[in-house]
Amino acid sequence: MRAIKNFHILCGLFLFLMPASMWCGTARANQAALLSEILKKTEANYQKIQAFTANFHQSTTSSAASTMTTTQASGKLFYEKPRQMRWEYEKPEPQVFVANHDLAWLYVPADKQISLFDAKTLFASPLAQTFFDGMVELKKHFQVSLDPKQSSKATAVLRLVPKQEDPNIKALFLRIDLQTYKIITIESHDALGNANRIMLDSQNSVPQLDRKLFELDTPPGITATDMDGRELSPAEIDNLKQKLQSK
Repeated sequence: MRAIKNFHILCGLFLFLMPASMWCGTARANQAALLSEILKKTEANYQKIQAFTANFHQSTTSSAASTMTTTQASGKLFYEKPRQMRWEYEKPEPQVFVANHDLAWLYVPADKQISLFDAKTLFASPLAQTFFDGMVELKKHFQVSLDPKQSSKATAVLRLVPKQEDPNIKALFLRIDLQTYKIITIESHDALGNANRIMLDSQNSVPQLDRKLFELDTPPGITATDMDGRELSPAEIDNLKQKLQSK
């Protein structure tokens, strides 16, 4: 199973410095205020960032057929406002997933194929809306709480449970660095017992990224298929490229 099949969990991607004593024996009454402060300060951090890059490490555990199997993947993430991201998988095999305002696509060099997806469907999920519209929006779609067992002096772990039943997300955990205000780990669990964990490191904010990172590129000999699996003609691909470049 390709790592990209669990990609919907990422769009969740992405979204302070607190005295260490606050984490020791924090009263339940204070946790709500502390949680609100974490969300606001993490939100403030990402609001000021126009674009960033990061290395990612992904661990996917599948419970299919009552056997727990784990696969590892890693690569680099590129993100720029508004609603543009690129995931370059380097291991276990090269592949690229790109999503912009209207279109998303997966390119697997070994298969010599590009598969197109409807980005609007991707961005319609509550997790994706939170990622793109702000951390504070989490409370609209999820029951959010601090997880004291996983939190530490250096990091806070938020536990998210969807307010509306979602087979893809039973629970979500965000680990936030309390010094940089950055999300460093996203872990999700679905109703079938599958788990997906993504760790982000070497996060680097930049004013802007090369526009070509988010443009559709079709190397020679590559076929492209639409959302229904139909192969696109060269003329259709060119028209699609022009449409994307005009926006």
